[in-house]
Amino acid sequence: MSKRTPRLKDVAEAANVSISAASRILRGEESRFGEETCRRVLEASRKLGWRPNLLVNGIQTGTTRTVGVMIPPFDSFWIAVLSGIHARFAEADYLPITVWLGDLEHMPHFEADEKRGLELINRLLDRRVDAFILWPPFGMAYRDHLPEFRDRAVPIVTIDHHPDTPLWDTVATNEQSTTAMVAKHLVDLGHRRIAVISSRETPSQTWALERRNSFEAALLKACPKAEIKVWRLNEEGNNGVEVATQLLRSRFRPTAVFAATDHEAAYVYQAAAKIGVRIPEELSVVGFADLDFAATMTPPLTTVRQRAREIGDQAAALVLRRLMGESGAGSIPFSNVRVDGDLILRDSTGPAPVDAVD
Repeated sequence: MSKRTPRLKDVAEAANVSISAASRILRGEESRFGEETCRRVLEASRKLGWRPNLLVNGIQTGTTRTVGVMIPPFDSFWIAVLSGIHARFAEADYLPITVWLGDLEHMPHFEADEKRGLELINRLLDRRVDAFILWPPFGMAYRDHLPEFRDRAVPIVTIDHHPDTPLWDTVATNEQSTTAMVAKHLVDLGHRRIAVISSRETPSQTWALERRNSFEAALLKACPKAEIKVWRLNEEGNNGVEVATQLLRSRFRPTAVFAATDHEAAYVYQAAAKIGVRIPEELSVVGFADLDFAATMTPPLTTVRQRAREIGDQAAALVLRRLMGESGAGSIPFSNVRVDGDLILRDSTGPAPVDAVD
């Protein structure tokens, strides 16, 4: 026969105190009781192997100290974001419940299975999570179904997604400052014909549109004579090499390419190898994110290093501010936290070809 799980009543009886006293002491309210009483309760709990029943506590308090984290560990950026989230919640004794859509073999597109995505959201709501941290496509689902969630007063933080009207707290990379560094670097190297290869720029990818627009604005500010042309992946994001090949074979003949992420930069590398364009002698390439493969590309990729762990930490901090705010979560204005990045110079950028310098 299996051993019965020790109850709070058992601890109280072993320590010869009331259940109420045992409960308060085990919650950390030791200052209300004598040193000897606290010693007996703590020793009894250790000997019996008593553990708090958080399910019961959740019923009593209306909180579960759990947070739904709907982010796929798709690449090293999102893995580091998750690491920052988990570390901050561990310090605060909150438990993140991480779920995602897709099998990670391919970019998990929420649009391809919205019904399944909503099921995941509802599963977490049914488990009474106290808050959510959302990957951009799940933020779209929240936007579309917001009235129900607003009624439940569940705090929401999205990463890399900004709705037109503030509906929740957001955390993202500072696109303006980071793309300005990229623009200055390329202009200083003499580049004047610069292509941008962007992501899908679907409604959930507000970060991609903002990143591209910020780069274009920064480039024209740094060099009004610069020429810019943009290429984008299709809605499925599965034609990267094809788009990069079209870019390099175009009559525009860019001397440099700014890629929305390191994934798009990798497509440019593949296309350049296929048609015989040398990097960086004939074409400079700059990525964004500093993913785990960027430094091992040939040549190593110049890129913007996003401070992913800090982004995750800030997202969790915003959740905790809502949950622990003395003035009440609903009275705190929505925050739009921007985290700076760093330009990492490697061997994929160099001076513009001599015949291309003005």
